[in-house]
Amino acid sequence: MKKTILSVLMLLSVSVFSQTADEYFKKGIEAAHHGHIDNAIENLKKALELSPGLADYHLNLGVLYANKKDYDSAVTEIQASIKSNPSNAMSHYVMAMLLEKKKDRAAAVSEWEAVLRLKPADDLSETANKHIRHLKERLNEKGQ
Repeated sequence: MKKTILSVLMLLSVSVFSQTADEYFKKGIEAAHHGHIDNAIENLKKALELSPGLADYHLNLGVLYANKKDYDSAVTEIQASIKSNPSNAMSHYVMAMLLEKKKDRAAAVSEWEAVLRLKPADDLSETANKHIRHLKERLNEKGQ
């Protein structure tokens, strides 16, 4: 009986933490919509402290860092998002864009190809194909 009660209490505490993490996440998204990027980042970091493995939290935090032009932090967060959910085409899309910003064309091609393997919507596939063609042309020009 004591074990059952303890198990129920543990489950309740986990759900309370999840709700709190979700609340921080929602506050972060709301702050971002109002242009308060630093506040949004702080809220998403708090959400990740409570629920560290959630791919969407990492993805959104990575996008916020990218908006601040903190590309290294953005890449770190998007890598965590991909590790948590490798089949999320949007995470690979954002990673590809970040790698292009960092001029890592070969790695960007690899991420765009990952987007295509995940069979996204037609417009995302079209975007990925355009970027791959452009990047491969640039790689061939520069012999990279």
